[in-house]
Amino acid sequence: MKITLTLLLLVVLNNQAIASFRKEPILNDSLEAYFSLNEVRLLESPFLSLQQKGKEYLLWLNPDSLLHFYRIEAGLPSKAAPYAGWESQEVWGAGPLRGGFLGFYLSSVSMMYQSTGDAELLKRLKYVLKELQLCQKAGKDGFLLGIKDGRKLFKEVADGKIKTNNPTVNGVWAPVYLINKMLLGLSAAYTQCEQKEALPMLVRLADWFGYQVLDKLTNDQIQQLLVCEHGSINESYVEAYELTGEKRFLDWACRLNDREMWLPLSEGKDILFGWHANTQIPKFTGFHKYYLFTGDQRFLTAATNFWNIVTQNHTWVIGGNSTGEHFFPKEEFAERLLLVGGPETCNSVNMLRLTETLFCQHPDAAKAAYYERVLFNHILSAYDPEKGMCCYFTSMRPGHYRIYASRDSSFWCCGHTGLESPAKLGKFIYSHKKKNAEQENEIRVNLFIPSILSWKEEGVELIQQNCIPESEQVNFILNLKEKRRLVLRIRKPEWTDKATIAINGKVVRSFLDRDGYWVINNVWERKNTITLNLPMRIYTENLVGSGRYIALLYGPYVLAGHLGKENLPVTFWGKMNNTAMNKVDLATVPVFTVPAEQIPTCVESVSAAPLKFKINLKGFEKIVIEPFYKIHFERYAIYWPISY
Repeated sequence: MKITLTLLLLVVLNNQAIASFRKEPILNDSLEAYFSLNEVRLLESPFLSLQQKGKEYLLWLNPDSLLHFYRIEAGLPSKAAPYAGWESQEVWGAGPLRGGFLGFYLSSVSMMYQSTGDAELLKRLKYVLKELQLCQKAGKDGFLLGIKDGRKLFKEVADGKIKTNNPTVNGVWAPVYLINKMLLGLSAAYTQCEQKEALPMLVRLADWFGYQVLDKLTNDQIQQLLVCEHGSINESYVEAYELTGEKRFLDWACRLNDREMWLPLSEGKDILFGWHANTQIPKFTGFHKYYLFTGDQRFLTAATNFWNIVTQNHTWVIGGNSTGEHFFPKEEFAERLLLVGGPETCNSVNMLRLTETLFCQHPDAAKAAYYERVLFNHILSAYDPEKGMCCYFTSMRPGHYRIYASRDSSFWCCGHTGLESPAKLGKFIYSHKKKNAEQENEIRVNLFIPSILSWKEEGVELIQQNCIPESEQVNFILNLKEKRRLVLRIRKPEWTDKATIAINGKVVRSFLDRDGYWVINNVWERKNTITLNLPMRIYTENLVGSGRYIALLYGPYVLAGHLGKENLPVTFWGKMNNTAMNKVDLATVPVFTVPAEQIPTCVESVSAAPLKFKINLKGFEKIVIEPFYKIHFERYAIYWPISY
């Protein structure tokens, strides 16, 4: 009994020590911060519907099936059969991505609990953490993965036997990526939901990989290991340093920065052509996090240049990038558009993560506008409205369609990241300065999504109501505990002209700062209303690098045309198959025969709520146009051929 009590005391003291050593970024005083997810609640909108579908799926999943391979590798009996698809079936000759879903499940359940307050989610999280504790304890060394013979694999690596390509290490599919996702999941459980047991588990796993593998490899061997997709493993190690203050984690993070990416991008070179897109994107979130805790300017430059290059040279109108999972030169957009595999949903999820971290250092309207474009048009459109399952590719080919993951037989990578997106929809809507010189409180409004911000620490409630794009009006109700000064910064959207702002019924002129935000610096009454009128219009956007195709937009939304149901598959929910294959002849797609600047004048509203349009040109007589996210289970056109 005395030994047990002593060990318990040591564990408690260790946890307290870990908590007390949390490190702050070197630029902490100047950083923008997001509100906790439990401080933001979504109101009725397509985003709330998506959040609810995401929660339903999290509660539908059987944790014991997701834990199957972890228990097996720990020498414990399984409690439930594993799911099919990438979880347990052979994929591309690399085997399954065994247990890959569980790290995302941890982070998703953690964020969804914060976003909704559903106690059942917290119950599930606690259960999975308890099971993972048993698995890690049974293994005795800190290992915590579902990879078949994972210790043997990494022993080979530590001994210098490293045969890598993308996506395998010694024939095993993305093993370092799986470490990264488990570390991120445990971190989310600890930071989002204060599950104290998650941090020692994270530390033990990070130490296992650090001591048993990284310390036994040269820097060149580690770079060889990083040839294979590894997510943001560098970010995970910086985060371990942030949470513990233990410098070894920052040292390991340094060695886990992929030279083939950060070095040329720190020099401003666009070397992305031919690279697997989603392998690269998460690395740059890690590079930026490494900069924040070291001050090494090269990594900030690399992350910033990468974001600029991707958003300017590699991005489709819906905000997604690449096709067939790879980057390509912007001169090839017109031919790549004709392929059935368009931008991958994973890429957009990870570009949003990179945008979030860069925005914290320099919040500006350009980053927020990109975030809006991706969230409103790629992420929101990627989920089917019946089951809430995420698609892998969103084809840009005119007249094509999408297929979505099945609940129990896909588990593609886009289903992994697709699990997280509905859980964090409230994250980017609002932000605030951690500190500022005047010690004034401020709230930054980045997105126009109906929601309630409850900043209890400061006695502030901000309610946002809107029906964009059906209505041009955005209403804010600002409630304060007492009369006080508060700075509101509201993003000026690039898609509106002649906007007006009224405070408590009186139209005011607001200062527009250099970052593209209206600044309202007032002493407010306890109850206030702010009304924005944001006129919207039809406008066009050319395909990158080509004048042969054009897209239509209205406000923040990309518009698409309904093109019928010819030759569609029997089901829209795929299993192992993730690509919609049934093409139709491009000759069936109408062509714009007027100059681009005249196209908006040919578009006529036929319904205000729901918002629908028609095009008054030959060939378009039967085509209805509406926001792309509303079109499912049929063919569509986002880009239209143009010839005149």
